[in-house]
Amino acid sequence: MNTQTGRPVNDVSCVDIAGLFARVGLTSFGGGLSAWLYREVVTQRGWLDEGEFLSAMTLGQILPGSNVVNLSVYVGYRMCGVPGSVVAVVALLVPPMIVIVLVTSVFSAWIQGSAVHAFLEGVAAAAVGMTASVGVRSARIATDARRWPLALIVAVFVAVGLLRWPLVPVAVAAGTAGVLLSRRTAPDA
Repeated sequence: MNTQTGRPVNDVSCVDIAGLFARVGLTSFGGGLSAWLYREVVTQRGWLDEGEFLSAMTLGQILPGSNVVNLSVYVGYRMCGVPGSVVAVVALLVPPMIVIVLVTSVFSAWIQGSAVHAFLEGVAAAAVGMTASVGVRSARIATDARRWPLALIVAVFVAVGLLRWPLVPVAVAAGTAGVLLSRRTAPDA
């Protein structure tokens, strides 16, 4: 959507969205989808700027459901409205689902092998690295203007990652703290 008019961007078609999201869905593994979408949507195509993408990713993480599906809904909507959202989600999910069903039905005995598990562990490690890169980029942008978000990032990491506290109460507490700190440190209007 155009930020001034609230209407979908006219130069991106639903076919463009379908092609991108189908390719991302078919060529990505695990948690690296957000990083891949960042590269495609921000860096290569310029559909969204970095700040808007990271805000959409944050929104996708706090809403129920899969982060990347929520992000796909947002990107599709920004480009082509409701039809763009539907196309983005369907193109992201259906082609890989078909491939997985076909592959598992053909290679069901072979998939139990140790080489396949080792390969998938390597892919999982790569996905973690890609996700971490988006997290570092988000942290850099969040801490550019102010330093207090870094304290919240560290606190959430310690609470959830090390102490294993439940994510929802930690996210609510961090969100509340963010609002209060933002109001406290905001310049007087």
